Amino acid sequence: MTAAEFSKQDLAPPVALLQRWRGRALVAGIASGILTILGAFVSPDELLRGYLIGFMVCLSFTLGSMAWLMIGHMTGGNWWMLGRRVFEAATKTLPLVTAMFIPILLGMHRLYLWTHPDEVAGDKVLMAKAFYLNTPGWIVRAVIYFTLWNVLGYLLTRWSAEQDVDDSPRVWRRLKAVAAPGLVLYALSVNFAATDWVMSLDPHWYSTMYGFLFIAQHLLATMALLICLLVLLAQFPPMDEVFRLDRLHDCGKLMLTLTMVWAYFSFSQWLIIWMANLPEEISWYLARINGGWQIVAFMLVILQFSLPFLLLLSRDLKRDARKLVPVALLVLFMRFVDAYWLVVPNPMPGPRHEHIYLHWTYIVAPIALVGLWFAFFAWNLARQPLLVRNEPQLPRLWESSHAH
Repeated sequence: MTAAEFSKQDLAPPVALLQRWRGRALVAGIASGILTILGAFVSPDELLRGYLIGFMVCLSFTLGSMAWLMIGHMTGGNWWMLGRRVFEAATKTLPLVTAMFIPILLGMHRLYLWTHPDEVAGDKVLMAKAFYLNTPGWIVRAVIYFTLWNVLGYLLTRWSAEQDVDDSPRVWRRLKAVAAPGLVLYALSVNFAATDWVMSLDPHWYSTMYGFLFIAQHLLATMALLICLLVLLAQFPPMDEVFRLDRLHDCGKLMLTLTMVWAYFSFSQWLIIWMANLPEEISWYLARINGGWQIVAFMLVILQFSLPFLLLLSRDLKRDARKLVPVALLVLFMRFVDAYWLVVPNPMPGPRHEHIYLHWTYIVAPIALVGLWFAFFAWNLARQPLLVRNEPQLPRLWESSHAH
């Protein structure tokens, strides 16, 4: 078979496999969703904290995929060609993620201290920040973020679908043209969104590194998800024709790089605050290294950075799916732990937890959201060819896979 013949054959994904996984995710999402609704009546404050954890995890998969999609349009690469439709399917979940934000919008008074006039009135810091941390401005900015993300996602996925039937260069040129400014807008909007939705949970604290941490988390979590999916899809046509261990190796190297980037941003933030030693800055870390929360901090150091870093240094491990997938699953699990560590210890309205605390809604709400997210993602992935038919790099991808 030649490269031209390969591009003309059926490039459809393994629909039966994706339907099976979609069904499992949907069952988990609905079952946990029922418990989540129950939690809204029994413990609404705790439920909203757990819901925010799950929302930030789903958002990281969606926006991380959109960012990788734009990076790939700018740089290319065989690994990106294999994952492009995975990234696009995740980007298409943006309408669902937008709808997921509604409970946070409705429950913002239970999450954010700065929405309480009595808290602001007696606090000089909150009064000084009121020009930015106010309900109308927060809502308007959220509308801007989601509008921007949905427009970018629509253009990237709509024009990509056109590429399956239109082989003219104008299609992929348009994709490259939107990717360059799109990456800048992504970075800026994520910085502001992380400030609005998570950092403002503790309105007295601030960090200029905070938004970069979320960008690193988005890219790292999405790469870990891609590795798991590529190994799963590589057992079926058409992926079995083009999947090679060196492509898995490339993804493993990217996951190693992003593990170090996340650690660098985290350490830089801690070092800057430790050197300044200002009361309004160190309070954020004091709340996370006392009362048992140091256990979670230790988990992040060991399981989010040290262990994956040491394992991913091995070339053989990055080329062995049986060893690389467990590392990727560990990274995905630690994304939940990281979100939990960022959200729960903050001085929010309602019950305050100075000691480590794990409410049952912190588990069921994220499972419900991620289950529904993955079901929609799998449905999107099953609807298009798994490889872009008229992508200029597709012949090179096939030829390099059959060079030996």
